[in-house]
Amino acid sequence: MKRLNKLRLQLAILFVLSMSHVMTFAQSDPTGESPVTGTYALTNATVVTAPGSTLTEATVVVRNGLILNVGQNVSIPANAEVIDATDLYIYPAFIDGMSNTGAKRPDAPERPRDLFTPDPPNEYAGITPENSVVAQLDVSDNGIGNMRKTGFAISHTVPYGRMLPGSGSLILLKDADHPDEMIMARDVALYAQWVGAPGAYPGNILGMMAKWRNLYRNAELDKQHADMYAENPSGLPRPTSDRVSQAFYPVLTNNKPVMFDVSGMLDVRRAMRLQNDLGFTLMVAGVEQAFELVDEFKTSGIPVFLSLDLPKEPKEIKSDDKSEEVAALEARRMEFYNKHVGQAAMLEEAGIKFGFSAKGASANNIMGNLRLMIGQGLSEDMALAALTTNAAQMLGIDQVTGTVESGKLANMIVSTAPIFSEDAQVKMMFIEGDKYEYDAKGKKVKEESASSGDAGAYAAVIGSWSYTFITPQGEQVGKMIIKEGAEGLEGTFTSNDGSPDAPMNDISFRDNQLIFNLDIDAGGQSITLVVEGVVSGANYDASATVEAFNVTLEITAVKDEK
Repeated sequence: MKRLNKLRLQLAILFVLSMSHVMTFAQSDPTGESPVTGTYALTNATVVTAPGSTLTEATVVVRNGLILNVGQNVSIPANAEVIDATDLYIYPAFIDGMSNTGAKRPDAPERPRDLFTPDPPNEYAGITPENSVVAQLDVSDNGIGNMRKTGFAISHTVPYGRMLPGSGSLILLKDADHPDEMIMARDVALYAQWVGAPGAYPGNILGMMAKWRNLYRNAELDKQHADMYAENPSGLPRPTSDRVSQAFYPVLTNNKPVMFDVSGMLDVRRAMRLQNDLGFTLMVAGVEQAFELVDEFKTSGIPVFLSLDLPKEPKEIKSDDKSEEVAALEARRMEFYNKHVGQAAMLEEAGIKFGFSAKGASANNIMGNLRLMIGQGLSEDMALAALTTNAAQMLGIDQVTGTVESGKLANMIVSTAPIFSEDAQVKMMFIEGDKYEYDAKGKKVKEESASSGDAGAYAAVIGSWSYTFITPQGEQVGKMIIKEGAEGLEGTFTSNDGSPDAPMNDISFRDNQLIFNLDIDAGGQSITLVVEGVVSGANYDASATVEAFNVTLEITAVKDEK
């Protein structure tokens, strides 16, 4: 336990060091007052109405949150704000098949003092299917804005928890004062995962499989009793009110699917085995080993959402006396990496429709990961379909979104270039007709430093920063040192408590937003920290996320005087 606490503390320190960026945006209404009009006409654009379908020099008219019309000869309402979209590209906005976007992790339930491990309380065991993610939604969550700037308008947001956390909902990634304003469809799927109860039943795969069957069969019996009582209560005992069983009722009637969060091949097969035995409607998301399951996916027709969180490419060990064993291990790692990155192309080749899940992926890396998959054979049309039409169809919302056509929600991306190209940037997002604008300046070109030492576009962040981070173990302080290297910004995090220095990776600084990652070796496991924040003069305010622990913490830093 001491070792784990020390690791957590070290991770927290590194966050603080990583002064990063909270994605900011300029809305159509930066003053906070109501916009003059909710009607827009984007003219002379290249409009990709759906994967494989493109209009040139076209106009899209938006009114009352819907697409009023799209085409080359479209009348423009007199009260419309006309936006010249010459040289811009309009796409249907993306749909995230599963993530925790917008949800706030609740405190973990405390271990009861008198815990009876063979039969713990449902809350401690993580069996809370009656819960809804709506109770966890936080309109101030930074992930909403980050995903929106990446091109996403809708997320199937699932709750935090263990084995059966509750139901996920479809949310619109828009600014809101109350969660109800974001909800597009409430409790659309029962969310499940293979996460057992700590130190109690069901704590392993066999226990969870058995518990699942027990819960399902009990729900069937309870529903039969309730249905008979409702038809004729005479002579029957009153049904008990069991919230867990009742949460399964729409699953029993196939009115609500079960979405299993399953990354590995074995986890997918376990979920499929349960579905075959019990008969519920199944969806799988976060899949990372689809290359082993092509035939099973093709036969079953189960909706699949692949993970957008890709592994980093293995690095070859440079050594003249490298053993055959090490070389073989490197070859196996590279083979697995290529299969992982190429799994989307394999599903496309097999004719299997799929979507994407952003759970566990940094918004800052999603477009790069999509380009990696395209580089491994995934077509751009299929990549777009997975993010739009396929996802809409699998989530049951294809009648209202997923394409740019009359009558559908005005959920659109306005891009400076074809969306999957290296230099493409999101210039505007429309979500249910609300416009969000971004400062798209094109691909950044490295500037040569002047003789005076001016670092050009990087001047605001280059130098030494003193950070402060309040952890559960106390206050942590240290330095973040940023400099300009041959290929952009480079940086190092140091800590006053003697922890090893950590390099900053994938540093991005634009529009006062500083983002970067930190990789840490935690007992042989690589853990990535994502830091995002805003630089305002000599001050930096950021959030640091540890994906492995699903924890987000706040940090502050002040630039040191020269």
